Amino acid sequence: MSTNSECMFVEVEPCAWYYVLEEYDAPKNSWDWREHAAAYGPFPTMETAYRHLHDNHANPGGYWSTAYDPENPYKPDEVMTRLIESAKKRRW
Repeated sequence: MSTNSECMFVEVEPCAWYYVLEEYDAPKNSWDWREHAAAYGPFPTMETAYRHLHDNHANPGGYWSTAYDPENPYKPDEVMTRLIESAKKRRW
């Protein structure tokens, strides 16, 4: 059974994967679900990030991912910058 939470994986630079997972009690239909989420990482591969999600959280029910593209590098917005910085401080 899944929690029906939003989940995304993003490689912000080569070999630096993060995942952002919506909190299970987040208000539905909020303007930006990421404002009610936590980020985890960095991980060297998406597989490592996915394994961490699987081992530590309930099944969100789906996800999407974005790999690093050197021709179009990832540019985090303010919310993602905050999430990535908080993930770097988290001990996982």
